[in-house]
Amino acid sequence: MVSFNRVVLVGNLTRDPELRFTQEGVPVASFSIAVNRVRSKSEAVDFFNVSAWRELGERVANYKKKGDLILVEGRLQYRTWQTPDGTKRSTVDVVADNVQFLNRSGDPQAHTEHPASVNKAPARTAGMGGWGLAAKQQAAGSENGLEELEKEEDFENIPL
Repeated sequence: MVSFNRVVLVGNLTRDPELRFTQEGVPVASFSIAVNRVRSKSEAVDFFNVSAWRELGERVANYKKKGDLILVEGRLQYRTWQTPDGTKRSTVDVVADNVQFLNRSGDPQAHTEHPASVNKAPARTAGMGGWGLAAKQQAAGSENGLEELEKEEDFENIPL
């Protein structure tokens, strides 16, 4: 049987993205979006927690704030954990593969603040421990990160 795990959401950030780093120094941005669901006579809002890793997470944290409209493409991830008092908890989150910064009309091409693709980081800056907010939050960068980033392929043109 074939499995497929893909989600595309367009909504507004409900809070400023929070950029953190793993113990290995990998940046991850956590944020949530509100997506309007229009029914025949009423509207409802769904809220989704999203995480964006590495350079994608840095860009979201550096350029987006509460209320901004974004498009998120990614996959659903089910997580479970146990609280200190022994209660089992679970959640379904979105792990972003692609984020597009939209303007109010929903057109990513009309966005003039950052005309370059949000999926392609300048290798000379991203490989040196981040840039913008990430550079301020992370004191030391990787020595060999620049060479590794220059060898990475461009994943923007992979068909889905």
